[in-house]
Amino acid sequence: MGDPRVAGEQRVAIVAHTHWDREWYEPFQAFRYRLVGLVDRLLDVLESEPGYRSFLLDGQTQAVDDYLELRPDAAPRIERLARAGRLSVGPWRILMDEAMVSGETLVRNLQMGLRRATQIGGLMEVGYLPDMFCHIAQMPQLLALAGLRDAVLWRGVPNAITTTGFWWESPDASRVRVEYLYGSYANLAQIADTGAGLIGLTHDYAAEVGDGLVGDLLLMHGGDHRVPDPALPRVVQAANDLHAGFHFDVVSLAEHLARQPRDDTLPLWRGELRSGARANVLMGTASNHIDVHQRCAAAERALERVAEPLATLLFPAERYPHAALDLAWDQLVLNSAHDSSCACSHDDTVAAVNTRYAEARHLAEAVARDAVRSLGAAVDAPPWSVVVVNPTARARGGLVEVAAGTHRPFHLTTPDGRAMPGQIVGEEWAESTTTVVQGTKVHWLLRMLRDRVGEGMRIRAIEMHDDAAGEHAVTVHRAADDDEPIGSDAIERALAAVDERGRAGATQRITITGGPRRTMLFAVAAVSGFGWTTLRRADGATPAGSMAGAAVQGDEAERTMHNEYVSVTVATDGTYTVTATGITVTGLGRLVDGGDGGDTYNYSPPPDDVIVDAPRAVRVTMTEAGPVRARIEIESEYDWPTHALGDHVQVTARAASTVSVAVHTTLELRAGEAWLRVGHRFDNPSRDHRLRAHFPLPAPVDGSDADCAFAVVHRGLTAEGGPQEHGLPTFVARRFVDCSDGAAGLALIPDGLLEYEVVDGGRELALTLLRSTGWISRSSMAYRAEPAGPSIATPGAQLIGPVEMQYAVLVHVGDWQTAELHAVADAVLVPLRTTLAGSVDAATEPRVPLDPQPATGTVLRVDGAEVSAVHRDDTGACIVRLVRDAPTPGTARVLRGGADAHGEIIDLRGRRIAGFTGRVEMRAWEIVTVRLTP
Repeated sequence: MGDPRVAGEQRVAIVAHTHWDREWYEPFQAFRYRLVGLVDRLLDVLESEPGYRSFLLDGQTQAVDDYLELRPDAAPRIERLARAGRLSVGPWRILMDEAMVSGETLVRNLQMGLRRATQIGGLMEVGYLPDMFCHIAQMPQLLALAGLRDAVLWRGVPNAITTTGFWWESPDASRVRVEYLYGSYANLAQIADTGAGLIGLTHDYAAEVGDGLVGDLLLMHGGDHRVPDPALPRVVQAANDLHAGFHFDVVSLAEHLARQPRDDTLPLWRGELRSGARANVLMGTASNHIDVHQRCAAAERALERVAEPLATLLFPAERYPHAALDLAWDQLVLNSAHDSSCACSHDDTVAAVNTRYAEARHLAEAVARDAVRSLGAAVDAPPWSVVVVNPTARARGGLVEVAAGTHRPFHLTTPDGRAMPGQIVGEEWAESTTTVVQGTKVHWLLRMLRDRVGEGMRIRAIEMHDDAAGEHAVTVHRAADDDEPIGSDAIERALAAVDERGRAGATQRITITGGPRRTMLFAVAAVSGFGWTTLRRADGATPAGSMAGAAVQGDEAERTMHNEYVSVTVATDGTYTVTATGITVTGLGRLVDGGDGGDTYNYSPPPDDVIVDAPRAVRVTMTEAGPVRARIEIESEYDWPTHALGDHVQVTARAASTVSVAVHTTLELRAGEAWLRVGHRFDNPSRDHRLRAHFPLPAPVDGSDADCAFAVVHRGLTAEGGPQEHGLPTFVARRFVDCSDGAAGLALIPDGLLEYEVVDGGRELALTLLRSTGWISRSSMAYRAEPAGPSIATPGAQLIGPVEMQYAVLVHVGDWQTAELHAVADAVLVPLRTTLAGSVDAATEPRVPLDPQPATGTVLRVDGAEVSAVHRDDTGACIVRLVRDAPTPGTARVLRGGADAHGEIIDLRGRRIAGFTGRVEMRAWEIVTVRLTP
């Protein structure tokens, strides 16, 4: 078909679409009810209007599946339209926020969307990113690895880009062409009633774009939750009949992009897109609802860095728990939707998000527990030996906690007899319990007893007799670890006798005796990456010589603690000094509370603010003094304003009334660690405020280096804003942020605390601990000119009540690479796992039996790259995703069973790129996915 335009006409592509928020200012089911009506109408329009050539269902397949769950009979209609090119779906499963979730969550989201859209039949081969609040630096590489050559986006484009088309390059030099949705993804939200009206709207938009237009003009006909307008073909035809300088085509996005210029004259942008020059990027979403971000981080770690690697490497391929892990990923990916992961939503929506994160974490923890117990049962070692498992790629030691049913001293030794440094952290005696039951009511108690035996309770004896009151007295004696327990047959015979007396109507007094419990903390030497070691339990206290050179010491009188790397001293104002590698930094951890008249999208200081940055009283207590772990508890009392004065429109000041709050800060120093662990907990009594922890830097810096999805991103001290949004340089860091001048630096390793800012001209780093706000969106704010959403009250976003947060502080020489911050993040955020060796009780009986395993071993070794994922695909093959998370190229090596692993390098669709024989040369910041052969 030839070009239908007459000479001189500008081609105008009209892409009909809707932008569908799965959940936002209404919960999911309420929005889904509206979705059903929209898609019902869409199918009718597409089937009855041949001129309505194409419709974009927002680039996310979840909208289709949410609809089909209530309209299953419509599946053939959707597939027929999709395969005919009338309905564009994918490539994402859900339109996510790129900064709030991990890189691996982005990958799984894309892979799910590609697979589902292919099944439906209408995969859109375009990286559609219409409403993400910013764009990560590595997105071009992810799209390229999925075979997508184009991105289409709106927010984040800086002033330096002045055209509607440009090249976007990742840190590894991967490129995609970007179609910039100048003016938004709803630049033609409503079609005009007449052809002349459409021409007038197009003239206005063309004038707005001006000389920045590259290729054809693109009009996005649709917007948030907008239903298709059946008048579109008629109005387009009427406009074309006027031949008024434009020729309009209703096309798919892919059709439009296929005819746009892709030459080297297009401007180039490298790295993340986070400018507020022309569209709001709503940077405050990283700090509202810290509970959501903390739960997200915990669930992603449990699944990506523990459950999947352990299940892949320890379970036989045929016993890999695909269903459980897939369900966990479903929850994480659904939560990655931008209004969900950003928590800028109705309180009911946020509650649902938190539930999904909890369910994903529960599934991951159950799989990990099963894998570790299966390994423990397969290791041939003496009873009560402890198997220590390292679920991460690099060899590392750490602390493990071991509880034993004894009050006798014990310690752990390595297979070659070396004693591990140890410390008692708890001694208790479990209380006895007595229950009187009548007749058959004893059944529920017997069920409970059988369950507890199944969970590992050991019994030394069961005694029965009739007492003077005519009751049948039953005493269940729990066994300590060094007692000989009775067998399961003897237990069952005794319980059957109790059951028989109950059936006869007897009143029975059943007592379960208490027992001793000692909890020890041990400093374990390095365990191989993706490996394990076995420590034997021995009687007697830890030998004194085992602590040489590794002890932590605390002095309560001096409010200090130190190990071989770090010295910490607490000042009278509750701040602390850290000395490490010859560098001393004072005044660390100062808490600064200020008002926040913003909303779930943006921070906004009140015009009349009150800053509280000093406590009125401080108490310092040494709660543990070593030798393996030392802890100092700082209780700081503050008077915070109770709330801010204002309404849904704006806030004018903080209230004069105050409320007392005690912030409990725990400083923890462990043997063998060069960093300080910090935790805060308090009952938040105040509304409309922001709390940050401030850290003076060893030297002034010109910016920061933050761990983000598949890259460490350098940022300056400022951020570009625009007329609608102030450029506030509060940035997102996932696993660490570092501020260094190249010679010395300070790094934070936050646990789900995403927002930081370098303040005071590069002299101080601020970490946001809490931001309390009561509205989805306010109308008038200091840092944003217009509303970002509806003004709906969100009392849950105030986070009134108990809150906790954790992070680590590292003072170091050099920069983030010298400090090996990836390794530090693993040590801080991903603890070693433990289990008992052998089938010593029912609690360790595995669901998946394994072949016998040695006392020390490793399954997989990776050198030269970070590991983003280890999992099995649908065929059972082992997938290993590598990231060269460094600014220099290098060689990555993968070994299995001590020898080079073999397989093939694949793209994100599973298609072969090249063979793999154990080594691969990687570009700086490159992502490589390997499918290993069995």
